[in-house]
Amino acid sequence: MKISLGSGGVRLPGWIHVDFDRQWQPDVCADLSRPLPFADACAGFLQSEDFIGQLTLEQAMGFFAECHRMLRPGGALRLLTPDLAVLLHMYVRAELRLRQLWDESVGIPLLTGTLGELVNKAMTFGGHRFFYDEPTLRAVLEPAGFQVHRVQYNQSAFAELRGLDQRRPGEAISMYFDCVRG
Repeated sequence: MKISLGSGGVRLPGWIHVDFDRQWQPDVCADLSRPLPFADACAGFLQSEDFIGQLTLEQAMGFFAECHRMLRPGGALRLLTPDLAVLLHMYVRAELRLRQLWDESVGIPLLTGTLGELVNKAMTFGGHRFFYDEPTLRAVLEPAGFQVHRVQYNQSAFAELRGLDQRRPGEAISMYFDCVRG
């Protein structure tokens, strides 16, 4: 079984789509901050893109414990999330490319047009409650029982996880991971 968690309006052929918002017409409507209605070790693959930032850090720890429970041994979670380190690096260096990414990918007008306003909006955009850098993400995933592998866009050791990524490098500040249940 392949399950997309927090799928929003993205439909991956052959996957079960889980989201809390009924407007996206998920196959399973569920609150991803709570235990999920799936059996232990029922899935070979999970996928989640740009969702985990909508959870508090504590909720994300519970979410990853649920992902670990649902995956078969050797199964993998494909995980994408914005990279806090890249966002702040671009801000500190006053890279105007950050503003261009915002305008092209997010499109929410800024009142002042400054990078300071942009960073503040980015922290809460789309219901974000927590922004990850790689060390923080590893500090949550590894104790949950995952072997964490940072990978490139649309690349994976697992054929089932290749070509799924919606956020392209150069159009976003995403990190891409394959998280394997040990």
